[in-house]
Amino acid sequence: MTINMIKWIKNILGITIIFFLLWYLIQHWEDLQHLLKLSLADLFFIYLISLLGTLNTAYITSRLLLAFDVKTRFWDMVLLQNAASLLNYVPMKFGTIFRANYLKRHYGLSYTKFSVFFVYLTLLMIATASAVGLLVLIFIYDIMKYETRVLAVTFALLLIGSFAFAFIPLPALSKTNKIGIIAGNFAAARRQVIASNRVLITCMFLYFINFVLFSVRLGIIYHSMGQNIHPAGCLVLGALGYITLILSLTPGALGIRELVLSSGGIALGIPFKVGVLASMVDRAIILSLVFTLGSACVIRLWRKTPADFKIDKQSSLPEKQD
Repeated sequence: MTINMIKWIKNILGITIIFFLLWYLIQHWEDLQHLLKLSLADLFFIYLISLLGTLNTAYITSRLLLAFDVKTRFWDMVLLQNAASLLNYVPMKFGTIFRANYLKRHYGLSYTKFSVFFVYLTLLMIATASAVGLLVLIFIYDIMKYETRVLAVTFALLLIGSFAFAFIPLPALSKTNKIGIIAGNFAAARRQVIASNRVLITCMFLYFINFVLFSVRLGIIYHSMGQNIHPAGCLVLGALGYITLILSLTPGALGIRELVLSSGGIALGIPFKVGVLASMVDRAIILSLVFTLGSACVIRLWRKTPADFKIDKQSSLPEKQD
């Protein structure tokens, strides 16, 4: 299967899911339209929470890069975070490539180390969300219920898997060939991160704050729709929202995230049609923030150093040597 074919499959998948969700909303619009009651106060707090989450994510980036002895400027990471979020809606996740290129140009972070950095950003995020989601399901909800058990098993597997990928030693490969050199550099960078216990614990704590902020945002949306969802349920939905980041089969996980949140809500007693509406409202808020802040940050970075947008040919690959 060629790369172009994979691109087309991803695009078709995303479009299909979005059309399905929109069709579903239209079919149930008469039952749902009375639920849209977001007030100006609700929107203010939602955007404030989202902005705080963005700032916290930029800070997480700065903290994790300390594992490689890379010290960054906070507001520089805020600009990069928002610009990358916008560019990730472009096919092939251009935002990730842009971030790798930017960190190499301005902070000397090699592509190999960026690969490790990016992997651990994802693993720490999944581990934090899965741990909280699993604990909530065990102690708050009826674990004997089929839907609850499915979610609990999913969280448990993701938690175990993320810790396994993060800490189990990699097998040593000979450095006599290109693959061996790249693997050796990756393993060395990975050991740097694993040895930075304080950095990892701090990042997980910061991710927990982000996770709670995201859950509160969902809670406000559901509350405005008259859904008396348990606060712990918002944490479970927040965990699902984070996990969809590893299912980014479409730009920005467009469609995938909405489908997962709507389906997961069933285990919490939320009707699928209500979950679809809530997740679509949340997506609209995300897009409005991403495109306004992201555009402003892209313009700022472009004016600052236009050369950053000329991606190196090898920017998507780890280099041979550090």
